[in-house]
Amino acid sequence: MEKEKKQIIKEQDIIELLARIYSRKRFIICFTLISFVIGIILAFTSVKQYTAQVMVSPESAESSGLSGNINSLASMVGLDFSTSSEAIYPLLYPDIINSLPFLTSLMEKPVSVATREGVIDTTYAYYQTRLQHKYWFTTVIKTPKRLVKKAIKAMTGKNKITGNPDVYDPYRLSEAQLQQIESLLGKINVFVDKKTEVITLSFKDPDPEIAALMVQYIEQELETKVVDYRTRKAQKDCEYMAKLYEESKAEYEKAQADYADFVDHNRNITLERVQIERQRLEDEKDLKNTLYSQWAQQLLLSQAKLQHNTPVFTIIKPAAVPALPSSIRRLFLLAIYTVLGFLISAGWVLLKEPVATVIRKLKAN
Repeated sequence: MEKEKKQIIKEQDIIELLARIYSRKRFIICFTLISFVIGIILAFTSVKQYTAQVMVSPESAESSGLSGNINSLASMVGLDFSTSSEAIYPLLYPDIINSLPFLTSLMEKPVSVATREGVIDTTYAYYQTRLQHKYWFTTVIKTPKRLVKKAIKAMTGKNKITGNPDVYDPYRLSEAQLQQIESLLGKINVFVDKKTEVITLSFKDPDPEIAALMVQYIEQELETKVVDYRTRKAQKDCEYMAKLYEESKAEYEKAQADYADFVDHNRNITLERVQIERQRLEDEKDLKNTLYSQWAQQLLLSQAKLQHNTPVFTIIKPAAVPALPSSIRRLFLLAIYTVLGFLISAGWVLLKEPVATVIRKLKAN
């Protein structure tokens, strides 16, 4: 009996709620229609966004069979390459991409934009500020903020602009350049799979070709930065060894030429002094030859270490021009606004009286 009573009460409550909604059907229909119209305006005036993706897998040379060969060669001269310090690993790649030097380098990348007048070859900064299609709603929202900033600057007299508007110096950027970089950062997405260390790079833009081109630039710039970070010390060591190798080679060739000249000029002379000088030049030549051979071996090892520390980026999914937009479809966006308008109006009808009752009780107490 109690269960039946509870079920009857629940059914009565539901009927009462539906009756309350039906009694205010004009308000709900009008509000839903207004939301529907707003949805039409926003859906059919919005700018389509296209997302291009690149999937890469950074592989270090340490994991290949070359590592064992290098360690065997290095052990002959008392060196050990078996341990390496990975200062830059995939989980830090998003921080590299989000850094100002990285983003400013992207702003100066060349892009080709097709317009009614033809194809324009320019930089991404110019494309983003002058040629890119902008959503009118975003412009409307940002306009009051810009007007307030201009008014504050006019009142305080702080109209000084730092930085060169044509040069994106990461250490000296103007306010407009910082806003452009923030807009660029919102278009980039980096995801790192912690298990497989596969990196997914994506770029969003109203132009599908620009999106594909920019995500390719991001992958190339990231690879350049990571290779530079990981091989900087090994590259300097290799350059230093090459310098010592060239110096020792020149000294050995000079000692070899001096010995040959002395022997040619004193071929039939048997004086002891001549024999001693000949032996000295021969010993010096042999010493220079030994040093030359050792520096040649050290240069070979430093080059092998440089190759050993250089990461290899394997592109799993290359950049491609997206065929379909990644933004929400217009009909789906329209449906969202319509349903949202109905829920808001129905919720207002159902909650208006209970909320008003609670407020009156609180004021009475």
